[in-house]
Amino acid sequence: MESSSSRSTLTIEIKSFLAVFIIPLLIVLPASFYVAVDGIEASLRSTVNTYSTRVDDIISELHSENKQAMQHPDSCGLIRENLLFESLVREMIIMRDGIAICSSKRGEIDQDLSLLIGKKGAKTGEYLFDIDGDPTQRTIVIVDTIEGDGFTGAFSVVDRNFLLQRLGRIESGRLSYVKVKFGPRVYPANTTFTSDTYHYIHTSKKYGFSMLAEASEDYINDRLLYTATGSVPVSLLISLLIFAANRLLKRRDSLADDLKKGLKRAELYLAYQPIVTSQGHKIGGIEALIRWNHPTLGLVRPDVFIPLAEEQNLIIPLTDYVLQHARYDLASLQPDNDIHLGVNVPPAYLHTSTCVSELKHYKEQFEAIGIKLCIEVTERQVLDKLGRDVLKELRDNGLIISIDDFGTGHTSLSILQDTAFDHLKIDKCFVDTIGLETVNAPVLTTIIELGHKLQVKVVAEGVETAQQAAYLAGFKVQYLQGYHFYKPMDIADLQQVFKDSKLD
Repeated sequence: MESSSSRSTLTIEIKSFLAVFIIPLLIVLPASFYVAVDGIEASLRSTVNTYSTRVDDIISELHSENKQAMQHPDSCGLIRENLLFESLVREMIIMRDGIAICSSKRGEIDQDLSLLIGKKGAKTGEYLFDIDGDPTQRTIVIVDTIEGDGFTGAFSVVDRNFLLQRLGRIESGRLSYVKVKFGPRVYPANTTFTSDTYHYIHTSKKYGFSMLAEASEDYINDRLLYTATGSVPVSLLISLLIFAANRLLKRRDSLADDLKKGLKRAELYLAYQPIVTSQGHKIGGIEALIRWNHPTLGLVRPDVFIPLAEEQNLIIPLTDYVLQHARYDLASLQPDNDIHLGVNVPPAYLHTSTCVSELKHYKEQFEAIGIKLCIEVTERQVLDKLGRDVLKELRDNGLIISIDDFGTGHTSLSILQDTAFDHLKIDKCFVDTIGLETVNAPVLTTIIELGHKLQVKVVAEGVETAQQAAYLAGFKVQYLQGYHFYKPMDIADLQQVFKDSKLD
């Protein structure tokens, strides 16, 4: 009887446990599914609205530029100059009486457009156009014509790479694809404006185009799996424990974990590359370059561990590491004249609340040893208004601001004019064109002239030959940096260089 009673009690306990576990699960699982689907749709709606707003802004900007160009159709040189650094427009064409008379890319032209615009002429609007008849080169063309005259106006062709970049920057991992429909045509080409799974379609109230975004299969599965596991506390706990243990095992051997340890163990060190004046080749500055000597992998390239630091939120401590070690290394340098130290500062650092106070503190420390602190930023940071505001405040506090690798980004002339900076560093790819007949060759002199017009000092990176140095000096580039003068060196070699320069 006792044994039978025990078995009965055990059976009841099992049934109770199953009931407590299964009944709530039967309620929570459908609710979690609804929440997951609603979350997917909300995410799609937000993403598509953002994409659509971006396209609206692009169209509005190009309509404005078209109308401005139409007011001065004979000023082809001015149109080319205004669009020289414009990354949005692939080409603007000015048309008069059905004849193309000016191209922002090719200059003054004389090309019959009758086959393109037809007998009735072009109509103001937005269209999808296949460049050279190639559907894979499909992009947006913005057309503006004089009212009542479809044969006189302006066409702006959106740069396809710019379009791809802008449409791919928001939550791209959540989407299978984004499609845009103007009239009967769809972008990308060779696709239909349909979807077989969760999607959202938005129609622009301003310009009438439609945009469709489809959720990716991975994102759908992740959302459903996440909400399902969230409805089962025990399963969630087990999943979290497994996930945490797995993360710990992976991180033990991961490069990201090694980088964290490397910062604590001071495995990273600084190399210094002197920057010389173009007249006299005297040292006028130094650039601090971070290096990592991994205990097992040896030297790890900066283009490997710096992006990793950005992904793992280590870029801020890494930047502080550079500034602190540079201050320690250079304390005994004792330069005869004021020189500047260039340190690359990433966007994340400029967005911290203590950025200005921290960099001002570092500036004062370097000034105490006769060195001016120069903050090197990329064009991407100049494009960000918050970044520009921080740079202005830093400059007002006495720091030198330098735009690094200029010419490789998408900075427009108007943004440069609104940005407070002191140095303009020309990327090595443009210096390499000296003495060569390449597409980029004319760009070098244009950048130099731009720097002079903006009244900032121009620094040329990657100078490797005497010919390049003489050419740049002839164009009054103030500073030169590269292997022709000095390679990156450790602090001991840098100290010797300064000792030798004093003897000279």
